[in-house]
Amino acid sequence: MEEITIPVALMHTGVAMGTVFLVLILISFVIYLLRFVPKLFENKDKAPAPPKKKDSADESAVRAVGAARGSAPAKKKTDGELVAVIAAAIAASMTEETGVPVSPDGLVIRSIKKRTFS
Repeated sequence: MEEITIPVALMHTGVAMGTVFLVLILISFVIYLLRFVPKLFENKDKAPAPPKKKDSADESAVRAVGAARGSAPAKKKTDGELVAVIAAAIAASMTEETGVPVSPDGLVIRSIKKRTFS
């Protein structure tokens, strides 16, 4: 059995620890580079769309149909309706979770942040 001296053991330890740290640095660099991968695929998927020309005849036709009906185009849901739907969903979730009926009238929604995903 060969005896290992302290300087040799320290050298082995230094080489092993150096190898581990180099691999950790390499892994962290690869993880850093992964944030750029979605941008590479995003550019390939998006082809330049041909510009659409607005046809004034189409716009005037839409206005004429709206005037003939006597009403404006359909409105989007108002914020009040959105709050009511969210309150009802939260109340249903709380009722299902606790088993105790929860009325949406008792809930107070303090803020709603609208987010658009493109």
